[in-house]
Amino acid sequence: MKVLVPLILLAAAACASAPKPAAQAPQGEAFRRSEAPDPSPLARYDIPSGRCGMILWARSGGRTVPIFRSVDVTSATMTVEGEKVALLLQSQDGDLRLGMRAQQLFAASEDAQAGLTVMTKLEWGQPFPSGTYVRGGTLTLTGSDGWQRILPVAGIAGCKA
Repeated sequence: MKVLVPLILLAAAACASAPKPAAQAPQGEAFRRSEAPDPSPLARYDIPSGRCGMILWARSGGRTVPIFRSVDVTSATMTVEGEKVALLLQSQDGDLRLGMRAQQLFAASEDAQAGLTVMTKLEWGQPFPSGTYVRGGTLTLTGSDGWQRILPVAGIAGCKA
């Protein structure tokens, strides 16, 4: 019995100190990096003279940042993941102001951003001469992998002489 106890302890110590096999990084499409698309501030967000459009902004670090620009209802632009993205209107619904509906769905027009969609759900605010405020709402970016980023937004919609 005296010989058996040290052998058991020696075997247990050997098992406890055995090196573990190195972890392997997962391979294949199912494990690719995936996260919601990130918008960036627009470099240019004015509405050209003689046209109507909408600018939406979000709050970032205590400041207001323009992130969405729609001109003449059927198209929009954003900067997503550092790249300028052209968006085309796919559908719209809800209250109408200046030819724009409160709910709009846009899709990326370039192959590089294929699968990216942008949904706006807006609450119209007070009108002003040649426009109206966007009191609040949400902008939802959905990437090609299905991840979403939902941002609270506000803005203006109007026509520039």
